[in-house]
Amino acid sequence: MKKMRVLGFKKCPSEHAIYCRGVDTEKLVVGVYVDDLIITGASCNSIEKFKALMAEIFKMSDLGLLTYYLGIEVKQSSEGITLSQGSYVKKILEKAGMVECNPREVPMQAKLKLSRKSDSPCVDATEYRSWVGSLRYLVNTRPDLAFSVGYVSRFMEEHLAAVKHILRYIAGTSCLGLWYARKKSDQPALLEFSDSDFAGDIDNRKNTSRVIFLP
Repeated sequence: MKKMRVLGFKKCPSEHAIYCRGVDTEKLVVGVYVDDLIITGASCNSIEKFKALMAEIFKMSDLGLLTYYLGIEVKQSSEGITLSQGSYVKKILEKAGMVECNPREVPMQAKLKLSRKSDSPCVDATEYRSWVGSLRYLVNTRPDLAFSVGYVSRFMEEHLAAVKHILRYIAGTSCLGLWYARKKSDQPALLEFSDSDFAGDIDNRKNTSRVIFLP
């Protein structure tokens, strides 16, 4: 977006739809998607000035605080910000015909091992990939699904039962999401834990590593 560069913004090298300008209390971050903008920054005054400037250049509407964007629901309060995709979960379950399914408490069976050499009955490949693709987008606000969805993504259509297990899990946890609390001066640092199995992959005998961060 040439106009953003003219206004002094620089494109983020890793996220091409993100533009940044300024530092510290004057820093502004703008997310661009087609003709929609998400504006955030350290100063409300800087944000208001930028919106006024954009209104002079383009015909635009100010929709206020962000509440919904690309399937992600946003709730903002004085305590922090919550990101969730409850409505998107409902759409996934409707598409899969599993709105009334029995929920599961975990996204995948413990110690489940899948292989590319499967004797499972063939299923509709397009349908399988559509479900997995939808689940991958859900990971944006559901890091608890990252491993299980990444695991079934490695296969084509052999392991439908494992995918349906994930769908049953999200059916019972559709209210979950990400919570970003306002930082406090006495907030503890993050703790990292990591582990890996030994030659756990059935097909190539590679190790599987896991990492978890806790406040």
